[in-house]
Amino acid sequence: MRRYLTLLAALGAVVLAAFLAACGPLGQNGADEATPEVFVADVSQTTGRNDELTAGTVSYLERVISRAAEEEAEAVVIELSTAGGRLDHTQDIVGLMGDAEQTPIFVYVTPRGSQAASAGTFILMGSDVAAMAPDTRTGAATPVTFFGGDIPGDLGEKARNDAVALITSLAETHDRNVEWAEDAVREAAAIGAQEALEIGVIEYVEPNVEALLEAADGITVEPKGITLNTAGATLVAQNLTFQERFGFSRWYVIVPGVLLGLLAIGFTFAAIKSSRARVSTGREGMVGEVGTVRRPVGKDGGLVFVHGELWTALPEEPQMAPIEPGTEVEITGFRRTAIVVRPTK
Repeated sequence: MRRYLTLLAALGAVVLAAFLAACGPLGQNGADEATPEVFVADVSQTTGRNDELTAGTVSYLERVISRAAEEEAEAVVIELSTAGGRLDHTQDIVGLMGDAEQTPIFVYVTPRGSQAASAGTFILMGSDVAAMAPDTRTGAATPVTFFGGDIPGDLGEKARNDAVALITSLAETHDRNVEWAEDAVREAAAIGAQEALEIGVIEYVEPNVEALLEAADGITVEPKGITLNTAGATLVAQNLTFQERFGFSRWYVIVPGVLLGLLAIGFTFAAIKSSRARVSTGREGMVGEVGTVRRPVGKDGGLVFVHGELWTALPEEPQMAPIEPGTEVEITGFRRTAIVVRPTK
């Protein structure tokens, strides 16, 4: 029995010595050498049948980015492949990326052969690191109607001007090609990955996420001022939750085809009716409506979200301090193509 206890004690000493050697000197827990984690969000899980961004895309990215901040992930990589989407969804996604002040956001157009068109171009421009896989493309960001046609008249000009203001601001903030960004909206310009790299629309063309993180390691992203530590990072895939998958994403899969057809037809009659009603009432019908500031409204103009649209806005009193984002404002009139607003009481 004594010999058995002696052998057990010796074995314990060996195990303890090996453990201490692996941990290093006393007082160090090895945390400094921990492998960084990068969250990877695949947007294609949330896009609709026409490969368009949805409200589900916004909710999914909001959860992933929020969780990344809570768990102090090194970065988030958004894998993007989309034909476009609504402007309000686009604006929300761009806002989520910008508000993540301590979390760098990569946008990576992938896989090969895919695109980040229309709304996807804005999201690419709003990222901290913009990258594309070989044989991908981006651009063609001209605003269109619900049915995909040109927006006519003054309304079309307003929509283009608003979109130009947004995309050029994003390009300038992230030190990207502002001239091309404007052309993507006004002229529907589109380019491939290699050309995008050469003219400063993106920073990297890489074959996969691992290569992208290796290439970006050590750079400092602006305007957040964060130096990346991404080489060899552990990739943490962010799949849809059960509620996300069956609550808002691809819901049409479980709806009988006949019912879906009836719903689609009903929606399209409602959209036409709504569009005609807006035209018949004219701009004057918007006076008194309440919207939300999306970009500070000062004497040089800002952006206000009203009835599912972004409008260029000017303050009722030009000498007042800029009205901050998130503030509810009332439309009091029009000045050329811009609405005039004041904060609600």
